[in-house]
Amino acid sequence: MMKKIVACFLVAFVFSLLALSTGNAADLKIKFTDKGRLNYQGDWKLISYQAYTSKLVGKGGRRGTLTCEPKLSGTYQIITEFKATVNRGNRAQYYVNGTKVKEVDQKAGVTEGKSAFIKVSLGVFELTPESKVELRAEDGKSYSFVGFTFTTSTDVPTDVSADGGVAGDTGAESSFVAKSDGDLIIEPYLSTYSPAAFHVFIDGKEVFSWVRSDSTSKEPCVFQGAADDKSMIENKPGDFSPAPGLKYTVALKAGQKVTSTKSGSYESGTYLKISGPFDGAAAAPADDKPAENAADNKEGGKAATGDAKPAAMDDVLNTR
Repeated sequence: MMKKIVACFLVAFVFSLLALSTGNAADLKIKFTDKGRLNYQGDWKLISYQAYTSKLVGKGGRRGTLTCEPKLSGTYQIITEFKATVNRGNRAQYYVNGTKVKEVDQKAGVTEGKSAFIKVSLGVFELTPESKVELRAEDGKSYSFVGFTFTTSTDVPTDVSADGGVAGDTGAESSFVAKSDGDLIIEPYLSTYSPAAFHVFIDGKEVFSWVRSDSTSKEPCVFQGAADDKSMIENKPGDFSPAPGLKYTVALKAGQKVTSTKSGSYESGTYLKISGPFDGAAAAPADDKPAENAADNKEGGKAATGDAKPAAMDDVLNTR
């Protein structure tokens, strides 16, 4: 009798461990068909691999809101996936708990008229069971939704500026003057399908550069004259992408001038963050400069893609 009790206890213990491991799974993937966690309002059409705003449904417009309730508690990175095509809009607006966190050009990722499935990080956020994530399509254009992925994270939650978007990203050209001795922190992420570049100078001397010609070549960034091979990730042989979470530090003296530039057709997920001993500095989100694409495929067919901030910030990944 005692052996049976012990055996039953061990079985129950094993099943409880399995339940815990399942409940704390690192990733939660919510597909566009998950009606238990998703609520579509407006002109959405669901087909075999995506939901998209279409003139063929609803009131004949192309406006709608998708609301996701993941019912999670903790710190998570949120990644959205969509199908990029040449007839997508360039202002897909994403909100977390009612605050705009990112605006995405859903044409970005289309090459020579060919569509693609694209993944973009919205940031890292502290979620509660009541948290909501939204995709708002408000300008009458077509937008796609394939799914959300929620991944547990130990990063500091994203600092969202008042007007929406990740705070701290520099403009196309920005200048800063050190008010005291301290560290200059450079946080880059360069996503592009055509030539684009970052450069950072201290008193006219280049300390950082990242020059990329396309979306797949291995072209690492250069910090203080040395190429950083860890700045590129090899997805498959010959296909490289920028690494997330990069950070470089340079000692500054009071009065030194820092200049940063961004140029070329970089994608909307791109950022170049500069922080250090500055009283304040103008900062603006990356410009959307996708290349113009050729003729579109049929809609729904299998065609595809700040504010001033003086303190250093730990920002999130922008995953393609």
